[in-house]
Amino acid sequence: MRTDTTIDATVRSITILEIVADSPEPIGVTAIADRTELTKSTVSKHLSTLHELGYVDRSDGRYLPSVQFLDYGVRAGSLTALRHAAADPVDELAEMTNEVAGLAIEHDGRVVDVYLSTTHAEPGFPAYNTRFRHCSAAGKAILAEQSADEFEALLEDRRPARTEYTITGDAELRAELERIRDRGVAFDRQEQFSRVNSVAVGLSTDSLTGAIFVSGWADELSGKRFEENVPGILFSASRLLRSNLAAETTAEQ
Repeated sequence: MRTDTTIDATVRSITILEIVADSPEPIGVTAIADRTELTKSTVSKHLSTLHELGYVDRSDGRYLPSVQFLDYGVRAGSLTALRHAAADPVDELAEMTNEVAGLAIEHDGRVVDVYLSTTHAEPGFPAYNTRFRHCSAAGKAILAEQSADEFEALLEDRRPARTEYTITGDAELRAELERIRDRGVAFDRQEQFSRVNSVAVGLSTDSLTGAIFVSGWADELSGKRFEENVPGILFSASRLLRSNLAAETTAEQ
């Protein structure tokens, strides 16, 4: 949300950086310009600046996130007990399902991956979550845990369609969240990435709202395994994670 104190040039740079980060493969200037409605020369200048500052890498005229973000991730992770508490439950979840597993949290209206176990991810598999709450299992599980005011604020924002299956309509999204609250589990059926399904269970404490999730190729993570087996494993992992978080909180006091 822009305010009187927002610097438009910074907003454009961050928007471009987020598009680069969200792309499952290196992305070019033209594709970014098409998504932002900025001119190619403007996009090119922002990308050149981000490249010089070390935030993006360039390969054959296309851009991808720099490894510099790994350093930032380590620094952010060192400020919280979340990663430590999540490691064992998420790693065990990945081993039990033979899929990608992770913990995501809500931060300022966005979905942020705190811990990912990608041992079973094939090359090119998009293991991460987008920053949008409406189109991933983790995001929808988080949204279902939040207040009615949070949901109404989401409805006021633009909700981009990531794939042809993304739920963008208000009524559809309301009905989806009701189903999530009734069952306690959220599903993403190729709504975030083509050919990828994911399933998540919400996790709320006094200090955070998050979700633990599993994602995999849609042709493998499907049917009863997707609808029943993996959710059951997720509920167990969620209970273990809650226990770990409680222990971390006690140790800090």
